[in-house]
Amino acid sequence: MKEQIPPPVILPEEGFEGDFIIATYFFRATSDINVYDKAKTFAAGQTLGTWLPVPGITPEMSKKYGGKVVSVYDIPPAELNPDVPGETCHIIQIAFPDENYLPQFPMLLTTLLGNDVSTSAQVKLIDLKFSKKFLASFKGPRFGIDGIYKYFNIERRPLIINMIKPCLGYSAREGAEIFRSIALGGVDIIKDDELFADTSYSTIEERVRAYTAIAKQVQKQTGHLTRYCVNITDRPDRMIEHAHRAVNAGAEMLMINFVAAGLGSLHAITEDPEITIPVLAHFATAGSMTESPYTGLSTPLLLGKFPRLAGADLSMCSSPYSTYPYLKSRYEQVVNYLRLPLGNILPAMPVIGGGVHPNSAEKIVADLGKEITLVSGGAIIGHPDGPTEGAKAMMQAAIALGRGIKLNEIAKEKGYGSLKKSLDEWQ
Repeated sequence: MKEQIPPPVILPEEGFEGDFIIATYFFRATSDINVYDKAKTFAAGQTLGTWLPVPGITPEMSKKYGGKVVSVYDIPPAELNPDVPGETCHIIQIAFPDENYLPQFPMLLTTLLGNDVSTSAQVKLIDLKFSKKFLASFKGPRFGIDGIYKYFNIERRPLIINMIKPCLGYSAREGAEIFRSIALGGVDIIKDDELFADTSYSTIEERVRAYTAIAKQVQKQTGHLTRYCVNITDRPDRMIEHAHRAVNAGAEMLMINFVAAGLGSLHAITEDPEITIPVLAHFATAGSMTESPYTGLSTPLLLGKFPRLAGADLSMCSSPYSTYPYLKSRYEQVVNYLRLPLGNILPAMPVIGGGVHPNSAEKIVADLGKEITLVSGGAIIGHPDGPTEGAKAMMQAAIALGRGIKLNEIAKEKGYGSLKKSLDEWQ
């Protein structure tokens, strides 16, 4: 008699203790669907392709490589058939064997979000639990938060990033003068806008050389070194070339639009032994993958755990204090996924952007603590007294917040006029 293929189901005790990636999904269905059966089909479909006894599939193969249903929860919990048929909502947990994956993202994402996930069900990936064995196969950030503070040689306080505006359309020489006006205010980092990378009229090398030269000139005047973060986003082969070209030209930081470029591309850059400078992961285009409650994946995964595993030293997410209606609980969770202990993986520096000015910065620091990076655009460029004073105001705010000083109090003191104007301008 032919040996039966066991159904793809295990108990949580085995799933959470074994060498599995545990994926948690939100699943929307209708009351005529047996969700437990659907989950079993889903688990098998994302691994062996079926749990039926088709030729070539053995019980051993199913046990070792097949996905397993760990749990199915109804929301709200239900034990009886509904009186009126309708929509139902569920949390499903699937265990995927570590054996199926090497430390790379394209095939992992194909399993978690492809095939049945994207074609036969309304499913949103909301969380992942990795085994210690799987985590150990990733290197994670090169610097970690401690390493970032050592790299910048500054006290524990929020770092300040500004992006050059206009977003694009200017030469490296023209951009360098904008860079100068902001660097004179003392910001820690000036980055390219996410819309601006390698172009015919302003190449990566041209900008790196021009901006770093200005940064050194300003350092001689002020004693503070502002570092330039160059956007190298492109197709994978060119992005690696850009990274090497940027480093050879003297780059001190790299930025990648990692959602658009791909986690695999980010991973390749951070694990390149010749790239030994911090890498900032920008989240442009993330909303198209996260905003639906029924499909895609959650922001804590996409902007937190994934870029951290991929080796980003800094990773960006939205502030809830901007015009974007981002849930405060989500940005807090993203930051937790970047900073809390995660096996052998160093923490990544959270980068918060969107409507950041001194008043909102004070709220963000109250939420998250001082070991963060703040991206301030309009509050610097649009300061009533110009970008140099706008940069100065944000730096005064960052230093004060890092020392636990209330901004309204310190703004009354002599020498803090730029900060006071910012506090009055943006509430």
